[in-house]
Amino acid sequence: MSVIIDKIKNIPNLYCVQGCSTNQIHDAQIELGIDFPKEYADYVKEYGAISFYGTEWTGLNLDGYINVVNATKQERELNTAFPSDCFVLENQGIDGLITVMDKEGIIYSLQYDKKEFWCKSLVDYLDICTKRNE
Repeated sequence: MSVIIDKIKNIPNLYCVQGCSTNQIHDAQIELGIDFPKEYADYVKEYGAISFYGTEWTGLNLDGYINVVNATKQERELNTAFPSDCFVLENQGIDGLITVMDKEGIIYSLQYDKKEFWCKSLVDYLDICTKRNE
């Protein structure tokens, strides 16, 4: 089992939807024109999408703004500066600030055309998310 799955498993009061299939992941990647990093694919395969402590990560097996395909397509339409090698991981809901992940697994904050490095992996970002609510 991957490190990200083990860490998510230990989050108290975690809300998740049903995990998704490899075919669903493949279809989402085709629709977005980007390959998901292994950590993200492992996460959505196991959990679909998660919410905890006011944190909501995008995923699959649900509709609306938290669906990774819907969220990414919407941001691409609204923001001409949205990086083509990224997808939406989390919408902060504050002044256009979103968290994006690239195909290599690097996490960035994106606010309109300002993209800044945040951390090097989904595991690192999970640590940031859990600590901000301690």
